Amino acid sequence: MGEEKTVAFSKAVPIRHSCDVLVAGGGTAGVAAAVVAARQGAQVVLVEATGCLGGLGTSGLVPGFCTMWDGTNVLADGIGREVVERLHDMGGVGPDVKPNQWSGVAFDAEALKRVFDDMVVDAKITLRFATELVDVVMDGGAIRSAIVCGRDGLYAIEAKLFVDTTGDGMLSVLAGAPWELGDEDGNTQGMTLCSLISGMDWEAYKAFLSATGEGHALHDTLEKAIEDGFFTQPDRHLPGVRRSALTFVGGNISHVYGRSAVDDEQLTEAYVLGRKLAREYVNFYRKYVKGFENAELACTASLMGVRETRRITGEYVLTVEDFKARASFDDEIGRYNYPIDIHRSSADKADYDKFWKEFREDLRLKSGESYGIPYRSLVPKGVDNVLVAGRCMSTDRKMQGSIRVMPGCFITGQAAGMAAAVCVTDGCRAADVDTDGLRDKLRTIGAYIP
Repeated sequence: MGEEKTVAFSKAVPIRHSCDVLVAGGGTAGVAAAVVAARQGAQVVLVEATGCLGGLGTSGLVPGFCTMWDGTNVLADGIGREVVERLHDMGGVGPDVKPNQWSGVAFDAEALKRVFDDMVVDAKITLRFATELVDVVMDGGAIRSAIVCGRDGLYAIEAKLFVDTTGDGMLSVLAGAPWELGDEDGNTQGMTLCSLISGMDWEAYKAFLSATGEGHALHDTLEKAIEDGFFTQPDRHLPGVRRSALTFVGGNISHVYGRSAVDDEQLTEAYVLGRKLAREYVNFYRKYVKGFENAELACTASLMGVRETRRITGEYVLTVEDFKARASFDDEIGRYNYPIDIHRSSADKADYDKFWKEFREDLRLKSGESYGIPYRSLVPKGVDNVLVAGRCMSTDRKMQGSIRVMPGCFITGQAAGMAAAVCVTDGCRAADVDTDGLRDKLRTIGAYIP
């Protein structure tokens, strides 16, 4: 490929907002960060590229929270507990979810949108939907303002502290922070375009699973369909479906392989293929799985289910060795215990078999066990006034496979929000936060910090 042509671009844009804290990205981590910072008295602006809050839990139709506890302690306590309790109060959890259930909490995406709307509005946060981060203006080692684009054009937002909850680490990258992506060859986990499926008989489906002993993965049934040549690609990894509402199930089914979510052309291809595969998999369920004979594909998500993109390099890189050691840190802002869950980069059967052993046996903690998350992993190297939370925080690749899920985002998001408020109050750099004081403040909102 030849050298790209360039065009010089320069434009004066209005400063639309000046605030204490700008949170870029309104997914699970972003909502947690913005709400906690605002409740501490910070003036917060939250910008989100889509038309609702919640990211993959709403626009992405991921049908439930992975485990929020270790079997004894609610690890995603604080904002995470509040969200689940609000969903219960609204009737927004799946019909099979019990009170005080903290593992596999299925929910209605529309209810989650409303919960997040209410929390952000009640906290008096300045919220802007349909607003994309475009660039940043630096002043030495600090961001002075972020350049965004809304429906009324480009404008700037000035802030004292910036929180990167973009998922892809875009804010940190624009500010010059170092980052890594994928494995040693740049391969990333397969993506899934999640879906909503209607018209199925849940009791018949449960009876089918009980009779076959297959669980949600449907190994033998899936293998039979592959042998029949049913699929475009013989993908043996089937995360499955969850009953997210009385008449709907959420489908976390199929994988798009070989595309990068930080490449516009490849991501476009992924959306097109994802929609094709979603219908293919609903047809698979209808033909091979009892209870789905009359199932219909209601819709596919408007946001691709991206499991892996950039990892921003922070003051500490949390690693799989920390996971194995059940590590504790003097500056830890929470603990978590979801298994190392790295969906493979291809449909190769041997690769999938390796994943299954790793996920089910080798890299899974026991009940009551967890690993610590140090504050330093939320502090990007080389930038004074940025914190990062959610999927793009500072980890190695394997550890990202654990912390990337939504309960992990609640934990790191609320910690980043609290730290941002501390930075504003104390007038300090993100790297200079008094972590003992930060931990005490997090305990006051219910964060699990033993």
